[in-house]
Amino acid sequence: MTENNEKTLKVALIGIGRMGYCHYCCYDDIPGAEIIAVCDVRADMAKEKIEKHAAEKSVSSAAVPRVYANIDELLQNETPDAVDICTPSYMHADMAVKCLEKGINVLCEKPMTLCEADAARVLAAEKKSGKKFMAAHVVRYMAPYVYLKKAVESGRNGKLLRLDMKRLSAIPRWSWEDWMRNEKLSGGVGLDLSVHDLDFVFSLLGAPKSMNAVYRPIRNNSTYILSTLQYDGITVTCEGTWYNAETFPFRSDYLAVFENGYIRSEAGTITENGAVAELSDAASAEEKKDLGINISGDNAYTEEIAYFLNCVRNNLPVTYVTPESSAQTVRLTEELIKNAKIV
Repeated sequence: MTENNEKTLKVALIGIGRMGYCHYCCYDDIPGAEIIAVCDVRADMAKEKIEKHAAEKSVSSAAVPRVYANIDELLQNETPDAVDICTPSYMHADMAVKCLEKGINVLCEKPMTLCEADAARVLAAEKKSGKKFMAAHVVRYMAPYVYLKKAVESGRNGKLLRLDMKRLSAIPRWSWEDWMRNEKLSGGVGLDLSVHDLDFVFSLLGAPKSMNAVYRPIRNNSTYILSTLQYDGITVTCEGTWYNAETFPFRSDYLAVFENGYIRSEAGTITENGAVAELSDAASAEEKKDLGINISGDNAYTEEIAYFLNCVRNNLPVTYVTPESSAQTVRLTEELIKNAKIV
């Protein structure tokens, strides 16, 4: 955030489930931004979370955000500078368009939408409104992936030859009305989980020359997608899985092989050519906090929100995660799933 503009940005948070509460906590560490309202169909749950958080932080009751159960009611009664949308994926497109048409800047959890047609609607609304839109592809901000991006771009190990990415999890049984296990509502393991790695690859290398996937839709609570992307002299694989095993720990790993070396990210440790790398921009263990989700990470969630709000505050273009790049991720991931070999 810059220091030459002291206006406090007013933000409305739409959705305060697991990811929404993660975002809600992040605002504690973002100067010059205030959540003035929270919208969730589970208004009682929202009030409980907000009150508990306020008590833990010793926040005055006067500073507690107002709660709405309906987005239309919120928009009729509040005038936020930005909204932060953390609702189920199938709601993203309509909510983003509605807020943009109201002249409100929009930060929206990934995926941007569930299909290319809806992504086009959001892009059109963004351009017509003159406001800003950003999809919250948090992996682009996470220290291990920033480290890999810098290594690829610097060429310090020569040309990238192979990149294998894995994102593994137990199947999500905890979502509101079980929307995540409904592939029509979540996009399944491809558009909900593997999309993290696919977006990172597309942002790093662009659209591939060719691509294919093997996909197992949900059966007996197990599903996976294994995608292969081919670039000039580079082969990339992205594996995303939801397993029928409640105790299976979440993992996100990668192995990058270069002409003259390798970088491995495994269980939170980065190794480059045999040496453990120091991630100076990652939060220390003491600084990490419970964000209400099953992913322990650095300060990437806070950084992505702060980046977007800085663009809003200073009327800067959103260049790190552009709306067009997020729409491309939706289009290419949708294409992978549509043409995948079903097993």
